[in-house]
Amino acid sequence: MAQFKLIFVGTAEIGTPLLKALHEDPRFEVVTAITQQDRPAGRGMEMTGSPVKILAESLGIPVYQPENINAPESLEQIKAYEANAIVLFAYGQILKKELLDLIPCINVHGSLLPKYRGASPIQSVILNKEVETGISLMHMVEKMDAGPVYEQFKIPIIGSDTAQTIHDKLGMEAGKQIPNALFSVLAEDKKAQPQMDNFASYCAKIQKSDGEINWDADSENILLLIRALAGWPGTYTFFNGKRLKIIEATSSGQTSHLAPGHTFQYNNEVLISTQTGSVKPITVQLEGKSPMPISEFIKGNEDFINTELGETA
Repeated sequence: MAQFKLIFVGTAEIGTPLLKALHEDPRFEVVTAITQQDRPAGRGMEMTGSPVKILAESLGIPVYQPENINAPESLEQIKAYEANAIVLFAYGQILKKELLDLIPCINVHGSLLPKYRGASPIQSVILNKEVETGISLMHMVEKMDAGPVYEQFKIPIIGSDTAQTIHDKLGMEAGKQIPNALFSVLAEDKKAQPQMDNFASYCAKIQKSDGEINWDADSENILLLIRALAGWPGTYTFFNGKRLKIIEATSSGQTSHLAPGHTFQYNNEVLISTQTGSVKPITVQLEGKSPMPISEFIKGNEDFINTELGETA
């Protein structure tokens, strides 16, 4: 018989390994999964459930999708579950004081707190050239990501990592490590330690417009941006008035006298000039088309060579 009843609160794909692990752990009973309401998705813009909803339904876990988790009717529903705790991972709504006072709320955050509090820790660790990141299990308070931390689990960041690969690694690490740590917390074997606020840093929510490449930047920072925004929103420029996603690129090591944003060919490689050097696109996607290697893209767009990229191109 399960020792602790849990309410899992989450929306994004990153939370699904943890939800599955908690469901399969005999020490816990996930009495419900609370997730965001269905959203239009795909080319047909059909109403689609979140990854957490899809997994929960496949596991036979009841799903609750309030428009506002802090609304009085939501609080009454949560109270009725008679759970021992809420476990939250990448939900998308802020839990307010009334809910935090109602039931112990434990958050899984995708950084090594107090660094990278906020909405974009995965992207920020890449942009800031960190060599490691991880997950923090913390007690939630009113101030965002500022509560005391029970335990942290680190993973290294390697040069080929993108936001998507780090996202996947953190999700798997949570599924592997959090159940044991959570059991210790609920069994009162593990105490939380206050964060050192003077070492805190913050990261804002990523906007789609953040993905536009500024070719006046140096090549290293452009490549960091491409890695950091891989998946969503992705990085892009404009070619002949159409949005061109740069899905994957690498450093070329080749300098150019051309102005930033100009494309050129060197040793049969397609390159794009930057403020300091150039980058070599590997995989691109033109608006309305599928992703393809740059070699295939050039076959259908020979005028890509010796052109200027950017919104006014």
